[in-house]
Amino acid sequence: GVIFYTEFFNPVPVCYDETESKRRDTMDTMGYLRKIGQFGKNPDGSYTRRIFSPEWERAADLVRSEMKALSMKTDRDAAGNEHGVLLGSVPGLPAIILGSHLDTVPSGGLYDGAMGVAAALAALSRAQKEGVIFRHPMEIYAFNGEEFNPLGALFGSRVLTGWFDSEAPHMKDALHSFGKTGEEMAAARRDFAGVKCYLEAHIEQGPELAARKLPVGIVTGIAGVFRYRVICHGMANHSGTTLMKRRHDAMVGMAKLIVYGDLRCRELDDHLVFTAGTIKCLPNSANVVPNRVEATFEMRHLDRTLTDALIADIKTYAETIPDVTFSFETREEKPGTYCDKGLQEVFQNAADRLHLPYFVMPSGASHDAHALARRVPVGMIFVPSRDGISHNGKEWTDAKDVRAAGNLLYEALRILDKED
Repeated sequence: GVIFYTEFFNPVPVCYDETESKRRDTMDTMGYLRKIGQFGKNPDGSYTRRIFSPEWERAADLVRSEMKALSMKTDRDAAGNEHGVLLGSVPGLPAIILGSHLDTVPSGGLYDGAMGVAAALAALSRAQKEGVIFRHPMEIYAFNGEEFNPLGALFGSRVLTGWFDSEAPHMKDALHSFGKTGEEMAAARRDFAGVKCYLEAHIEQGPELAARKLPVGIVTGIAGVFRYRVICHGMANHSGTTLMKRRHDAMVGMAKLIVYGDLRCRELDDHLVFTAGTIKCLPNSANVVPNRVEATFEMRHLDRTLTDALIADIKTYAETIPDVTFSFETREEKPGTYCDKGLQEVFQNAADRLHLPYFVMPSGASHDAHALARRVPVGMIFVPSRDGISHNGKEWTDAKDVRAAGNLLYEALRILDKED
């Protein structure tokens, strides 16, 4: 297996020799990942570890025991974030944080989130095996609630960074349902004054790396996520006696708006995405013209000007749809964030040292790094998802690509640890 690649940011052809990669690799990223995968596996081969579930808790307990085996001091905050600290040899140097999440979507895959935790553990395990003593403190976070849940996506990392509003509508009830309080969440916020940076390894969850047959991606930024509750107001009436010209059909009105949103999104930018992911029809009867239809509109892009332009155009078009009216409620706003350019260069230099070809790319999915970027410089790397599949039991990343990501993460740590 030799691959030659000349993508931008890597102008000189480089050679990726899988045999050499295996020889260098004394880590056991796949071993850690399989251990985590003991918990929440479904009969069909998919995985379900939801926020604060027994399956999640057993996985977090396992990570804690593995951290302790690496001589790390451990703790778990009220948000469920499992945390380990390995002290550095030079007092006063800022910490380098590694991490990702342990929870999954319902019937998700083995790799999403957990691979980043496994790679972090394996990086410190490799250092221990090779007798490397880091100058900086090394920390690992196994975050809780990164996937969408009643407390909101990126829950654990948002609590840690203070990007969590316990007073938001319905949040008190949601916290109470998990036996938690807003006061506990406020107390779990961390001071990041003594932190140098945050690094995260993750599967791509898209098709680019797999299509290009490349082992790693270096992430430039994480797309913003904006969600709106859109309601179409019409008038209920008998489906048999109400002529078409006299109808105020909320379902038809919503359908027209969704089709427009899809078409306008495609016109604005290739990396802008629009999803009408949920829909609710009232009165939801086969023989009644719908009088109210609710939908969720989600749009994502790294540049907020494009998502703002899309929702503005959708609102303008809504006013032209006859016989119905619309209302819009903002439900979630997570502006996009850029990864630190210096950390991108560190990953590029590390990839060159390892003769790993790479692709420089944005992330369309959100990650815990999105929340951490509000407090510290962040860097991310991706590995391929076969056929671009994720949030699915069929999610798959080849072991050689997992090893490549682990090697790259470890090499980046070695580079960063030489800096003050």
